[in-house]
Amino acid sequence: MRTFFLRLLPLALLLVWAGCDAFNNDEGGVATLSGQVLDATTNNPVPGAFVTIKPFNLLVETDSLGRYDVEVELDSTMSLQVVAAKNGYDDASVTVLALPDRLVEVPTLRITLIVGEEPVSGKASNILLLKQSTTSIGVKESGSEEVAKITFQVADSLGRPVILDKQARVRFSLGVQPGGGEFIFPESAATDNNGQVTVNLSSGTKAGVVQIVAETEVDGRTIRSLPVAVAIHGGLPDQTHFSIGPSRFNFPGLNTFGLTNTISVIVGDKYGNPVKPGTAVSFASTHGIIEGSTQTDAQGRGDVSLISANPLPADGIAVITATTADENQNEVIGQTPVVFSGVPIVTVSPTTAALDQTYSLTVMDQNGNPLAGGTTINVRVEGTKVKGVGHTGVTLDDTKFVGGMAYENVLRGPGITEFTFRAVEDRTLDEDGTPTVEAITITVNGPNGGLEIVLTSDGQAITRTEGATLERLGADVVRVRAADF
Repeated sequence: MRTFFLRLLPLALLLVWAGCDAFNNDEGGVATLSGQVLDATTNNPVPGAFVTIKPFNLLVETDSLGRYDVEVELDSTMSLQVVAAKNGYDDASVTVLALPDRLVEVPTLRITLIVGEEPVSGKASNILLLKQSTTSIGVKESGSEEVAKITFQVADSLGRPVILDKQARVRFSLGVQPGGGEFIFPESAATDNNGQVTVNLSSGTKAGVVQIVAETEVDGRTIRSLPVAVAIHGGLPDQTHFSIGPSRFNFPGLNTFGLTNTISVIVGDKYGNPVKPGTAVSFASTHGIIEGSTQTDAQGRGDVSLISANPLPADGIAVITATTADENQNEVIGQTPVVFSGVPIVTVSPTTAALDQTYSLTVMDQNGNPLAGGTTINVRVEGTKVKGVGHTGVTLDDTKFVGGMAYENVLRGPGITEFTFRAVEDRTLDEDGTPTVEAITITVNGPNGGLEIVLTSDGQAITRTEGATLERLGADVVRVRAADF
């Protein structure tokens, strides 16, 4: 027997340590208290009883089964007093140990009916939120609920609802508000025999957060509730406030499958507010593959991915359409073009590296479209006391469309697809010798791929890029195309 006891002793100590550790939670969180209020005489549920959680003075009303659930924000493990009260009954209370992020089953509270006695209470001491019909409403004419009903409970210092003999006149006011014409009604009201008073908030034309405050005067002292917040969200989409655009107007999707380009929408209602979160927007594309739909966030934004895939656009131009519906069920439509660009093709003339020579350079893809933004074009002149001037170091911006969404509306030309440079004497160098150009190196690098061309002093043009093809278009013109990915 002694041996058996000694073997169990470590296990018992381990269980005691584990149990103590479970109650030693220094981290905060939300504890959920759940319980029931019964009639002490009949053991029947007591609906409409008020349960107060102290010291936080949180108030909740029991349902038809006498049950209640309430969440309490805790910094650490602590004791809470749970008090049940109803007019015509004696109060009942119990103390429980609450742990963050735990469910606390509160022992059943049994309250006793006071026979032949009228309900009593002291003067108003605090105002608590009892319930609100909703935490969010929509702006005017949004198709959503536009009125929120907020009910406050006025209680005495013992947590009992004030009765008619101690009736309080409660005033209502707005704290933080978007300023779009939202209003409350009534502006004041008297408590009923349960100490309850209700106010309605009606939305205006602007989205935002509204705070409602209830207050009353007792013996020259002002008693206020904590602000109660109600969110006002936007209405339905409006064509004037519908925007669509790509992350990049040009991405290298013509020769590589599976590349993605984000397409974004920003959707507002007729008042200029972001539409209600969760508003659906559908998408279609003339080329490639696009995700079918998105739902807007709190800022009215939504994103989908355009994916490079068949069918590819023959001229490199795809058009994406986004569609939703307004308050009259009319389509709200937006469109944006996107360039599917291909591999770099460089044409240069003349092909001989020489001093004081002007060179023409074109850089584009196989459809004549600009390369994607971020592409760099660099020219290096090599030799004695020489340098390059002009377009010798260029980084392309994203492609632009002007006046439409077709191929002919793509912005091309100087600094985009056409460039010039000269090989000249470098007078800043303190060197001896005659200025001489030995070679000119042209390098293109970027999302579409890389390409390098070298012009020599004897008129030769060569490329050092693997897989690239070089073609003579005339005695003094050469074109080099990078290999397809």
